[in-house]
Amino acid sequence: MVASLAPLCLILLSLSQRTTAMTLNETCTNIVGFVPYSFCMITLRSNPHSMHANTTTLAFISLNLAIINATTTKAKIDTFLNNVREPELKNGLQACNIIYGNAITDLRSGSDFLLSTKFETAKALASAASTAGNECGDALRHAKMASVPGRRLLRKENGDFGLLTLLFLGIINNLL
Repeated sequence: MVASLAPLCLILLSLSQRTTAMTLNETCTNIVGFVPYSFCMITLRSNPHSMHANTTTLAFISLNLAIINATTTKAKIDTFLNNVREPELKNGLQACNIIYGNAITDLRSGSDFLLSTKFETAKALASAASTAGNECGDALRHAKMASVPGRRLLRKENGDFGLLTLLFLGIINNLL
């Protein structure tokens, strides 16, 4: 899936005349109210196109990273569901599965709106999706589970997803 992002990034690089042109450093500096500067730089630098990207392309890179994270987290949830025996934990994981499925749908739709420069709609969809990590965490915490480790399940994944969606929201604010 990551390899399929390369052609898309090249298309977005050609949109630079229509968007705010900020460097990676400037973008990460501008969004410190959303995510730490170091998180922004490290995360976006994971894509080689980010070094010469405009703001729209950086938004696309961050959105795609959030989609990849949500998809990976949902796959992990599916694996847990196939192996869990505790009914309460299974219920919590089923809720997480639905929540992340909806988040993936919203983020993919947001990607389409970002491509068509409908930035407000892309932002609204990503904002709706951004709560998935917290909602999943709540579903697992509220389940009356016998095992305490179950309550900590997916904590890192939920937190990472929240940061990635905040990264996108910070970047897209520069396009509004």
